[in-house]
Amino acid sequence: MAVDTEKPPAQISMEETNSIQSEGLASQATTPTETWRLAIVIVSLCCGTFLVALDTTIISVAVPSISTTFQAFDDVGWYGSAYLLTVTAFQPAFGNVFQLFDAKATYLSVAVLFEAGSVLCAASPSSTAFIVGRAITGVGAAGLYQGALSIVGLSVPLEKRPMYLGIVLSVFGIAACLGPPLGGILTQHVTWRWCFWINLPIGGMAIILVLFFLKLQDRRAKPADSILARLRSFDYIGITLTIAWVSCLILAMQFGSSSSKWRSSKVIGLFVGAGLLLIAFFLSQWYQGERSTVPLRVARQRSVLMGALYSFFLEISIYVTLYYIPFYFQSAQLVSPTVSGIRGIPLGVSQIAGVVLTGAIVSITGHYVPFMVLGQVISIIGTACLTKLEVGTSTALWATFLVIAGVGHGLGLQMPFTAVQVVLNDDDIPIGNAITVFFSQLGAAIAVAIGESIFETSVAHQVRTSHLPIAAETVIAAGPTGLRSLTTDATILRALQDAYAYGIRAVMDFGLAAACLAVPFALAMEWRNVKKEAASKKLAEVAANGDENEPAATEKQNNDLEGK
Repeated sequence: MAVDTEKPPAQISMEETNSIQSEGLASQATTPTETWRLAIVIVSLCCGTFLVALDTTIISVAVPSISTTFQAFDDVGWYGSAYLLTVTAFQPAFGNVFQLFDAKATYLSVAVLFEAGSVLCAASPSSTAFIVGRAITGVGAAGLYQGALSIVGLSVPLEKRPMYLGIVLSVFGIAACLGPPLGGILTQHVTWRWCFWINLPIGGMAIILVLFFLKLQDRRAKPADSILARLRSFDYIGITLTIAWVSCLILAMQFGSSSSKWRSSKVIGLFVGAGLLLIAFFLSQWYQGERSTVPLRVARQRSVLMGALYSFFLEISIYVTLYYIPFYFQSAQLVSPTVSGIRGIPLGVSQIAGVVLTGAIVSITGHYVPFMVLGQVISIIGTACLTKLEVGTSTALWATFLVIAGVGHGLGLQMPFTAVQVVLNDDDIPIGNAITVFFSQLGAAIAVAIGESIFETSVAHQVRTSHLPIAAETVIAAGPTGLRSLTTDATILRALQDAYAYGIRAVMDFGLAAACLAVPFALAMEWRNVKKEAASKKLAEVAANGDENEPAATEKQNNDLEGK
């Protein structure tokens, strides 16, 4: 006699649900050994992510010395663009890599690649070699960023990920504080080459810690194919088209911003090429379906798409502030690069506080979308204040403005990544991370290029309208640190300071517009709760395991009844 033991999911009682959730929490509890091992892993990921963040901030102070060493002033724009091009273009590719291959081995490989690029930059005998080194470093940085996000997802329970993501991403604020003054000290008192040699001990520590302490139990349903089969499954057409269209776009912005010739045939041709290649990329993704670099079902997921667009505009606002506030200190207030870096510390510290505090609160409450909205409101207030900067703005005022802007940036910075962890399954999380990081890096590239054009045009306009005896082109060529070399007349010098302050206000208007444009995308996010989603996923896993064991249990029960 057979007995029907099946119980419809809808009839699961509240007591059973609570029991399953309690069992899930118990299974996620960590022993002291697991706790300190996880802490070491998070430290190693912080080191790797710090390399990415530091490489973005430390070079700005060193560029004048680098170009002087190589006597290659025409290559200055490429020192930043080569890195930015590869770190942006390779994001989708690394989404596929971390989806198909072992996360630990991949992370170690890209860390070694980053170190190799740093060595080439530090020891480069020519400007061309230095640019190649920057490009290699950018590829490694793309993998390090992706790897940190993937490893947190594989190492930490869902409900705790916001806190750990906040810790890992907070190093961008630390780099914003340390990068410029450290670059200034090394360039001024040792050599600019140490801005890249310094990556070796930091990266070496990350490699050693990951190698010995990272133990992953991959929850994703990876293909069981051979490595060769996995390599064949790559979307090489999509990856190539991505690199091609991003390269055309960044080159167009680089040429346009450096020469302010946006209507030149070269720039227009590159923009047209980028557009056509982007259309070809979309067609290839649609045609290849699940084999594509960015499956459309992931890209069209509401929270993933809205979060990526939110990150795009947020990153524009962040980079405009991070990149051009040192110009304000060095030109409008005539301080040294080192002092300028120190004055930027309130921006970095407040961003760190915002990221870490929000991560902890979200891990406790489970709500993350409200912080995206609140963060943008605060960011708008802070950036609006920065549009009022004058030569004589007091320390108390500009420091307060920076703190407000930094807190606003920090509150929403990691929330799109939290959303990716919530709305996607473990197999698709690397792709979701890649989409979000790609949009944020693209925003950074656009911020620097368009910001440079706005800044130079505004400074030149103010110099001409002030009827100064110095040509606008001469003022621009002197740079923010060369104003004193243009004149000994205090009145003319003050007018030049005012012109640079005017340029800073103009570029901050651009950052303010970007901060405002991020708000609708924050509001369009799915309002989900991390803790509830984690409990729901655990419930589904337990139910699935129960379904797998049910046939054997039913057969045993039937045998027992027949024996009676």
